[in-house]
Amino acid sequence: MPVYRKSYRNYEGTLRRHFRWAIVASQELRVLSKSRVFMAFCLLGLLHVIVRLMQIVAYDVIMQNPNNPLTPMLVHISAIIVRETTFFDFIRIQSPLVFVASLYAGAGMICNDFRNNLMPVYFAKPIRWYDYALGKLFTLATVGFLLTGVPGVILVVLHNILAPSWDLLAASYWWPASIIAFSLIVVAPCACGVLASSVLLASQNFAAVAVVMLIVADAAMGAILSQALHWPSLALLGFPLSINRIGESLFFQSRVMYDAPIFWPALFWAVVCVLSVWCVVRRVRRAEAAG
Repeated sequence: MPVYRKSYRNYEGTLRRHFRWAIVASQELRVLSKSRVFMAFCLLGLLHVIVRLMQIVAYDVIMQNPNNPLTPMLVHISAIIVRETTFFDFIRIQSPLVFVASLYAGAGMICNDFRNNLMPVYFAKPIRWYDYALGKLFTLATVGFLLTGVPGVILVVLHNILAPSWDLLAASYWWPASIIAFSLIVVAPCACGVLASSVLLASQNFAAVAVVMLIVADAAMGAILSQALHWPSLALLGFPLSINRIGESLFFQSRVMYDAPIFWPALFWAVVCVLSVWCVVRRVRRAEAAG
């Protein structure tokens, strides 16, 4: 009898024809869940969610009851009022945390695979380049939405449960859609940009530093040009300001930071995302062809 019949067992699994990218994403999430630093980022985001939860409970339970002894003390605090601005500020404040968490999780997500010669291992399995790229993107998108969109929608639902009324439902039915859209505006460039840096540079540390320096230089250039040319809207060349401008439009905020059409920040956002995805796809396809 041949040796291989005594030493190896035939493969008894089934070939997964759909959602093969989920295997890559589940592996990355499993690795991240074991990192104490990453869990500390998640805990920090959870603290902000708890603060907003306390705000909603205080507004719906205490402020709506005139007989509550705490009502006279809280009635003069305008920041406790729950409205669409509350959820815009929630995502806006969470966005730096999303960026830092994405940078920590994704800066070495692809370059470490190249450095450790894992690309041939991935593509030796029935995984195509789009499964690999989509799995990595889905991992970072999941991290971002767990810090922004998911808790935001839950807080809106809780707000309607604690103070049920047709007036509140008519005023807040569109909030979840704006929360999800603004979360996408925040999460997509973080995930795509960090992965693009990871495929273009060979080191996780270099990739993280390059993204931070690029954002700082971009914001500084926008500020300098706006002051030098006396054109305040040029400050929107700073990518974080462009994202906030889009968010203000999604939540119909009257406190518009800069008098500029929404088209230009949206175009800036789309160009950044498309170029980042193109860099990731180009490098990963070449790795698959080489393997």
